[in-house]
Amino acid sequence: MTAARGDRGGPLPFTLVTGNPDKRAEAERIVGRPLDWVALDLPELQSLDLLEVLRAKSAEAFRRLGRPVVVEDTGLELVALGGFPGPLVKWMLQAVGAAGIARTALALGEPRATARCALLWTDGKREAIGEGATHGVLVAPRGAGGFGWDPAFLPDGEQRTYGELPAADKDRLGHRGRAWRDLLRRLEPPTAG
Repeated sequence: MTAARGDRGGPLPFTLVTGNPDKRAEAERIVGRPLDWVALDLPELQSLDLLEVLRAKSAEAFRRLGRPVVVEDTGLELVALGGFPGPLVKWMLQAVGAAGIARTALALGEPRATARCALLWTDGKREAIGEGATHGVLVAPRGAGGFGWDPAFLPDGEQRTYGELPAADKDRLGHRGRAWRDLLRRLEPPTAG
């Protein structure tokens, strides 16, 4: 499939598929407008390949809705564990929480981690993928903002965790903000010139 671009001057339409209201709110802040969205319980392929997981989710979302969709998958790659849990972080978070993820990295003596997000737009024939990554370290959780493992992730060059950052700052330097901006560039029609 090839990258998608609008033919009529404007971004291509889509329905955001997520059951996570925090991801929806963050996406709407980044995009700058309310989004058409649907909460679907999609099966998640168990794989360490973020794009493989994303393609399986997008195919199922499109099959169920029959209209252009955007799906997201996020991973947290711990250097101490060779990139694990990656896209499987949801289950690690459920099992041990943000503090447990940070304790794991710190106990192994290597707190570095990469937060990764990938978004996939598809109309069933074409696809466009936006990706974003933010490098940082895991720390004992701080801050009440954000969600998931945000309070334990300290981006490189920052003194505040995602959980301590104001939403606008997290959107600017965070993995999800970078992925959305990348995807939106790919969905815009080419400029004449």
